[in-house]
Amino acid sequence: MSTLAKHATSVTPIRLPLNLRCIVMLLVFIAIFAGFQGGRYYFANRLQELGIAASLGLYLLGAWRGLFMLPAADWYRWVMAPALLIGGIMVVSALVFSINYAGNPVYSFFSAREFLLGFLGPGIYLLCRCGMATRDVHSVVWVALVALMLNYLFFYATMDLREVFFSSDHTNSNLVTYDEWRGFRLKPPLFAIMVALLAGLALIAQARSKVSVLGAILVIALGGYIWSIVLYRATLATMALSVILYPIFLASRSRVQLILVAAPLALLAAPVMGHLALNYFLGADGGTIRAKAFASALEHILRHPLLGAGEDSAYGLSYQDIVAFYFYPSDLGLVGTSYKYGLIGASLYLFMHCKIWLALWRANIFHREREGAIQPLIWAMLMFMTAQTFNLILNPGLAYAQGITLGSLALALASLEVVHRPLTSGLDERSSIVGSAVNERPLGSNLS
Repeated sequence: MSTLAKHATSVTPIRLPLNLRCIVMLLVFIAIFAGFQGGRYYFANRLQELGIAASLGLYLLGAWRGLFMLPAADWYRWVMAPALLIGGIMVVSALVFSINYAGNPVYSFFSAREFLLGFLGPGIYLLCRCGMATRDVHSVVWVALVALMLNYLFFYATMDLREVFFSSDHTNSNLVTYDEWRGFRLKPPLFAIMVALLAGLALIAQARSKVSVLGAILVIALGGYIWSIVLYRATLATMALSVILYPIFLASRSRVQLILVAAPLALLAAPVMGHLALNYFLGADGGTIRAKAFASALEHILRHPLLGAGEDSAYGLSYQDIVAFYFYPSDLGLVGTSYKYGLIGASLYLFMHCKIWLALWRANIFHREREGAIQPLIWAMLMFMTAQTFNLILNPGLAYAQGITLGSLALALASLEVVHRPLTSGLDERSSIVGSAVNERPLGSNLS
């Protein structure tokens, strides 16, 4: 009996190590794939809810680790500020709609849940600052972009687009567009595909191995084939213009001076270009209808100029019931955004657009000066954001799920590029948020 007891006490307990790195990378992939609307073709886009959960999981994990490892200023900037921004947008827009149209604020709050995808970027930034390798995140982004393109091509090849277009289910019929020139087209995850195409071009231009060349060719081929299906000419034109202007104005710090020189010329040309664009806009098919929609939207904006109409809901009163006879907000670009969120919301949108673009430009310059080459993903996001700037009035894409995901991810990767060095050491009592708040001692010291 004593022998058995002695043997039992000498047995080494079995340990089950949990590889958090694999779990975190899986969460990053899910958040990116779902945020770029990769799951819109099945389960009524319920995969987006999983992406939101993944984004929140990354954010909470990063906030907890950063609590012990990051300086107080960084922690507040990447934990409290995003929570106030995203939470403020969701709460205020829900309450405003409830006040204006007697809607249910709870329905409106959850109708705006796509803004929760914005926690993806802060989560990635916090985890990378606490030791997670940024290159691993870049690899997952590449995998997610390729997966999004293959996912689109699979459903394009297997889905009956005509049947879906005429479906009585609005969720399904909204997946397909039609015109006489291009026929039936399945809506793609456009932001992801265009970023992948640009990143592939950058990668093949400076590839150092056969694997990189083959990977870049695959990405470019997939992106080019998808564009040949959707034929978004305006998007391609603004992207091409961005790439052309990059070496002239954006490639180095010294080029910024050329912007100051060209600014007066741009101001002089703006009225002429605006007049030509307006004539083209009104002369295109449906131009008169769009002009009336814009005029009607401006009249409605004057009724609630500061905070707008608020966020509607599919389970209660919606824009379809209120203004669908005159216009639909998502079809009117920045004017539609102003109708939904008011002049304050539109101003906040412009501020965040400029903030993300400037962060990408600084990161691109920083990486180029340090490594002697551009970072393909950072450069691709910079070019796409520049293209979005040219089309800002008609397409404020950052206000919707794909744009929220891209903007949040771009801001995080750009900020990490500038910081460059993650904090991989143990707890720093002098600089951690917990140490500075509780007599310079980390919270973990109270648990021992």
